[in-house]
Amino acid sequence: MSHDDARERAAHLVPQPHSVLLGAGVLQLPAELPVRLDVPAQERAAVLRAIALLPVTSKVVAGRAVVQVRLGAGATPPEGYVLDVTEDGVTITAADRSGVVYAVQTLRQLLPDAAYRQAAPSGTLWVVPVIRVEDSPRFRWRGMLLDVARHFLPKREVLRHIDLMSAHKLNTLHLHLSDDQGWRVESLRFPRLHEVGSWRATSQVSHYSDEAVHDGTPHGGYYTRDDLAEIVAYAADRAITVIPEIGVPGHTGALLAAYPEFGSPPVPDRAVHTNWGVHDALLAPSEQSLEFLRLLFDELLPLFPSPYVHVGGDESVLRAWDNDPVVRAFADKRGLSGSAEIFAALMAEVRQMLAEHGKTPVTWDDSFATQATGAAAESTTTLVMAWRGAEVARRAAAAGHDVVLSPVMPTYFDYFQEAHPDEPLAIGGPVTLGDVASWEPIPQDWSQVESARVRGIQCQMWTEFVEDPRLVDYLLYPRTCAFAEIAWGARTQDLHRRLPHHLDRLAAAGVEFRPLTGPAPWQRGGTGRRAHRAGVPMAERLANYAGAAATGTVADSPDP
Repeated sequence: MSHDDARERAAHLVPQPHSVLLGAGVLQLPAELPVRLDVPAQERAAVLRAIALLPVTSKVVAGRAVVQVRLGAGATPPEGYVLDVTEDGVTITAADRSGVVYAVQTLRQLLPDAAYRQAAPSGTLWVVPVIRVEDSPRFRWRGMLLDVARHFLPKREVLRHIDLMSAHKLNTLHLHLSDDQGWRVESLRFPRLHEVGSWRATSQVSHYSDEAVHDGTPHGGYYTRDDLAEIVAYAADRAITVIPEIGVPGHTGALLAAYPEFGSPPVPDRAVHTNWGVHDALLAPSEQSLEFLRLLFDELLPLFPSPYVHVGGDESVLRAWDNDPVVRAFADKRGLSGSAEIFAALMAEVRQMLAEHGKTPVTWDDSFATQATGAAAESTTTLVMAWRGAEVARRAAAAGHDVVLSPVMPTYFDYFQEAHPDEPLAIGGPVTLGDVASWEPIPQDWSQVESARVRGIQCQMWTEFVEDPRLVDYLLYPRTCAFAEIAWGARTQDLHRRLPHHLDRLAAAGVEFRPLTGPAPWQRGGTGRRAHRAGVPMAERLANYAGAAATGTVADSPDP
């Protein structure tokens, strides 16, 4: 391996570090890597697991080492690192274990692309350039949502995406675990949730604008408690926090198929929904359903060490409560008037349940916008995930909420990537790679106080029309590469130059990304059920969402 090859890799890092000083010479890592750990005793095992992300075996030594890790409070900014490579060895300095993980991920990119394979070709030399990298992130929350409710992703796929997230220095996995079309968590206390709610008899394969067509094939799956423990631990080793979403009161069709008595109205023959879109199935605000939620949270929340729990609050068609005597009794007991006040009271009860577990609630911006028009605004302890544009995000920040920016444009990666017949079926679009790469999350006219409320950003992989894990890869990459640049805070304009080399790394890892020249022949929409549709134009969809956010109403709600 030539010096030039090693130096070339240093010029194609993604996300781009904040400071890179390239020196002369190279370092070749031995087959067995001596590692010295100057870290607190309680961190040693975790730091060693981070070092194990490299494609060589390692052993801890007390004396001279090829890799030395120094971990100490204040050594760098949070999650930051200094990676110093000389011809004699590697020194990693960080203030926390996350910084060590990110230093290792940068070091891995400096190695030959074979570092991303499960087994390297014979004769691979692990050569890195002499270099000094100083780096730290812009945003604390660098997230990705995986919708495993609409189409289930097997555990192996979730673990693989955790690997890819860590490789791009993303640190928050938002698992969308429940919706109208599926419930994905084993419950010992309420077993019908996974026995009944985890599968549907068929799935819609037609676009919203077409006559409904279904595939006639059962679909489902769920994660056992042990699966979730594995996912959480695997993610933690890669500096990723797993945040569960159990949404209420809307998007509860699968829950209510299992336990219809908690619905509004309590229809006894509910089934898990087989169509996409916004449905009017709602959890009823009642003493009975609140006790159900309390017991469910008591069981499930301890599975997730995250300080945050997402409780939905979006796309709730509140008119379903208008003539329900159970809801009326709940409202009368509390002196509530109107659906907005009832909704606010229900979400307040949910917040209290989370507080009892030491958790901070996260909701979609619908919850904030709806309650902002009612008598009781949502508590500012709630983190608002703003998906309907910058204006509702700004209002939430101005009201004192921390916010995570997750706008449809450009962070919804289920939208097609180019307005072209070759693109496979999607809701609409496009959201191009260029749209993502050019995004500035915080508008310039925001005040300093409003900007300080932005905890971070998140991209979304919804899966209504994404039944194939290979298609998940196609939709996520390379757009996620550009998103990671923004999330990390790389202030560069040359991603287009670095990306082709970075895609070689992803190819080595087996990622079936969309080529920069357009879809491969087998990735095209074709003429079958995956055939391209124009869908809803992005400008029209954004206007609809912005209008709904401004008025505190539900976007894309079904007709009365």
